[in-house]
Amino acid sequence: MAKQRAPNFTLQENILLTHLMGEDYSNFGMSRHKLDRHRFTSQISSSVKKEMWGNVETAFNSNSTGTYRNGSDLEKKWENLTSTQRGFYQDHQRMLTLTDRPPFNSKCTILTEAVMNVIGKEGVDVMGIGPSSLDTSMLQLTHMRDDDQQDTENNMTTCTSSGAMSTPVSVNQKRRYTPSVSENGSSSSAISPRDEPSHSCCSHCSLHEIKRLKKRKLELQIRFYEAQLALLGEE
Repeated sequence: MAKQRAPNFTLQENILLTHLMGEDYSNFGMSRHKLDRHRFTSQISSSVKKEMWGNVETAFNSNSTGTYRNGSDLEKKWENLTSTQRGFYQDHQRMLTLTDRPPFNSKCTILTEAVMNVIGKEGVDVMGIGPSSLDTSMLQLTHMRDDDQQDTENNMTTCTSSGAMSTPVSVNQKRRYTPSVSENGSSSSAISPRDEPSHSCCSHCSLHEIKRLKKRKLELQIRFYEAQLALLGEE
């Protein structure tokens, strides 16, 4: 006979588990969550962490009126909560930064807020290496706009001074008819080969073109997200 699957955690059980993981444990001077994530030391061993989860099991079941949960199930559930709720929070903050308003179908709930208060909102794994109020793509776009004019002037100066200024040729330019003159002076008709696109005159021009294309890509992405939000709003 197959083992019966335990009922899913209710919202009240998830909130209770989150509250317990945010409480300080024993005399370690840190919450249960931080102790669980802490590297092993002479004072924090695997047996200490196992004992901590036993403590969580006792406290959880003494305060819960639902199904009895063992420490292993609680540990797996907390791992799942931190992973999923962190993702919901990241998506919410990203769309909030891009549009200056909460997402229409945000999955950020009171449980998300409770979990993030325990694991922290300012960590690198949550908001990246930049300030928490900035989105990476918006930061890149802002820097590109600020530096675009200065880069253009610098690149033009470099190209002019090196004498390597060239005119770009379209990749799709068609073949053209060109009369040629042979050695005996007679003229003949020939079709010149397709013009190849010219290479950038210097590395500065290549970098500037790449930066310009990246900026354009980010602008189009922002417009696409705004259009999607508008469609969702109409629905």
